[in-house]
Amino acid sequence: MDPDLPLPDTLCYCSSLRQASRYLTSFYDQMLSGSGLRVTQFAILSRLRARPATVSRLAQGMVMDRTTLARNLQPLVRAELVAVRPSDTDRRERVVELTAAGRAKVEEILPAWRRAQARFDEQFGAAQGAQLLATMRAVVDSGLHDPGQLPAAVD
Repeated sequence: MDPDLPLPDTLCYCSSLRQASRYLTSFYDQMLSGSGLRVTQFAILSRLRARPATVSRLAQGMVMDRTTLARNLQPLVRAELVAVRPSDTDRRERVVELTAAGRAKVEEILPAWRRAQARFDEQFGAAQGAQLLATMRAVVDSGLHDPGQLPAAVD
């Protein structure tokens, strides 16, 4: 067998989405490379653009567990792009907010992000892109991840 022959495509939804995600992440990282941030970091900053959020709410909105979010927030805190403080209403909860430098960084990166979006639309098709966004939103909203709905593990 020739090890250089391409491998067959997967029929697994998860593997295919992860493959596409890695591909797009690499593309966006290239497009944002001059900013010093990765697209995952930009996604966090842009989520906070409208208003501060608790760590729990931000993790939920990003579909991330709190530990992963905390790990992703650390370099943003060190760069003073976000601040994390106790909540005014519940001292056990932490609130994440953009700093002035973080807000300026989002504004600086937006043109490159818009160029990435436009290039994706040009190559993939704007209508297909809109459908893809709707499909991905439907996946997230599907309830598949609800632990109460998962079947017992197979032995």
